Amino acid sequence: MLKLLILPLLLAFAFTAAAENWTVLVYLAADNNLWQNAVQDINDMESVAIPANLNLIVQSDMPSDSPYPGGQRRRIQQDNSPLITSPLLQNLGSINSGDPQTLNSFINWGFQHYPASRKMVVIWGHGDNWFKSDTPKWICPDDGAQSLISVADGELKAALEDIPRLDILLFDACSMQSVEVLAEVMDVADYVVGSAELVPAAGFPYQTMIPLFAENSVEEISALIPQKYLESYEPGGIQNPQGFINPLTCSTIRTSPLPGFFNLFSDIFCLGGVGEAEAIVENIRGNLWEMNTAYCDVDVEEFMVSCWAMYPQHEVSFWINLTWGRWYECVAWSGSANIPHSPVGSAAIWFPWHRQYFDAWWRKYSKLEFAKTRWLAFLNFGLGDEVPPDPPQLTAPTMVLGNLTFRIIQPLDPDVLSYEVTVQEDNATDPAVYTYTADYGQEGFWVSIPVVSSGSISVMAIDSCGNRSVPVELSFTYEEPGLTVLMVPNPVRARSLASVRWYLPEGMTGEVKLTLYNLRGQMVLSRSFDQQNSGEGSWMLSSEPEFHQLGRGVYILRLEIGKRHHHRKLTIL
Repeated sequence: MLKLLILPLLLAFAFTAAAENWTVLVYLAADNNLWQNAVQDINDMESVAIPANLNLIVQSDMPSDSPYPGGQRRRIQQDNSPLITSPLLQNLGSINSGDPQTLNSFINWGFQHYPASRKMVVIWGHGDNWFKSDTPKWICPDDGAQSLISVADGELKAALEDIPRLDILLFDACSMQSVEVLAEVMDVADYVVGSAELVPAAGFPYQTMIPLFAENSVEEISALIPQKYLESYEPGGIQNPQGFINPLTCSTIRTSPLPGFFNLFSDIFCLGGVGEAEAIVENIRGNLWEMNTAYCDVDVEEFMVSCWAMYPQHEVSFWINLTWGRWYECVAWSGSANIPHSPVGSAAIWFPWHRQYFDAWWRKYSKLEFAKTRWLAFLNFGLGDEVPPDPPQLTAPTMVLGNLTFRIIQPLDPDVLSYEVTVQEDNATDPAVYTYTADYGQEGFWVSIPVVSSGSISVMAIDSCGNRSVPVELSFTYEEPGLTVLMVPNPVRARSLASVRWYLPEGMTGEVKLTLYNLRGQMVLSRSFDQQNSGEGSWMLSSEPEFHQLGRGVYILRLEIGKRHHHRKLTIL
């Protein structure tokens, strides 16, 4: 009986041990002035015993005049030599580490050739959050190829698409732990490790990180790495023997709660808090710890705590505290050194201290996933917006069922814009004025306005500060429609939105019969409506159970009134 009990326990132990096998892929983008640091980091990896459960695979890219030119893939093994001696798996020749496809190919190659239940990727190189002012630094610049991986243009996100799910993603690069970068990569890894501040050229301490994989859990490893990083840069530490005093931060962010935090942050600060933006900029911004290019980044947690303290005994403090608490759920571990502010260290957020920096970079920022929170609207209002929006674009107006129909294409703007549409018909004394508001980031939307004569339209964009664009003006010609029936939309993708609209010309009234046929000529749905006045009528197909049971394909919609009829083809996808 004892042997029967021991066998399952041994199997369970073996399964647990196998479940913690690791493959760690290190992408060293060092075809630039960091190549000597890359050589040192590989030597640091080789200086310690590699745990038996760890595959440590490095792809390096160094200049042609370095001792290890071009792209090289190695499996790290321990040695005591100042030279890199780990076995060369592949010599790739000249490669472009600033191409997102190069990073993507290495990740997929690495996990295919060295499968493991636990996966980690290290992206090593120059970095600077999502932007850089005048130099192409962003992340992983390749001087030989004059290329880099752009964050704002979606290249970092593209580099990490279609890869196996990561347990840990680590950025060994300056300033990459920001809410903007986290929003780009949160779908690919459970934990993201990095620094919101500058990272010294020596980078992360691989000689103390590697032993962590021998017996620690994923959660423990992800929390211990930033601790080892900060310890290594203490005066006299292994990465700081000279005793330099540098401002340092490092954190591990748990990605699963991030969507909830982003939603709440958007609701509290970017929508509800826009009215307080000027007061927050005036009273808080100058007191926050500033970092990175042009000192335009601040710590997101310090920002929220400062806002909370600004509104004691106020209802808004409850909601700010709730948002802060949601962020606390995201932070698995954070710390800082040599920074006389607290709390600082979890992640940065872009908060330019002067209007000129906002004006210079907001268009690039608008491409980021985090921009969907409407943080730009908060910043724009807080920094004082006196710039009118660009004018919208209009498609040529057409007549549809007696309605003037056209599309407003939104200009790029940091605000949520509203649109004032003025319609002046030739036979009307006063113009009709309509107001529309589109979703933030929406490319455009359709407008349909009933008219009875020719005339002109004028459209202007209005931002949240009341600034108005130059109006766009177009004329239109009224055309009395004949007997017409339309399916909206057509083709039908979402059946819950499907409807039928028709138009009866002047003098035509009575019973309107609508019938839907399949291509075999079989009736599948029919309804009749008594229309006492000419003009437009409608039928919500989405409310008909029979419509939702129809298969995908092409159908014929027939409208009959008296002896007249009209047909329209309908496609259900």
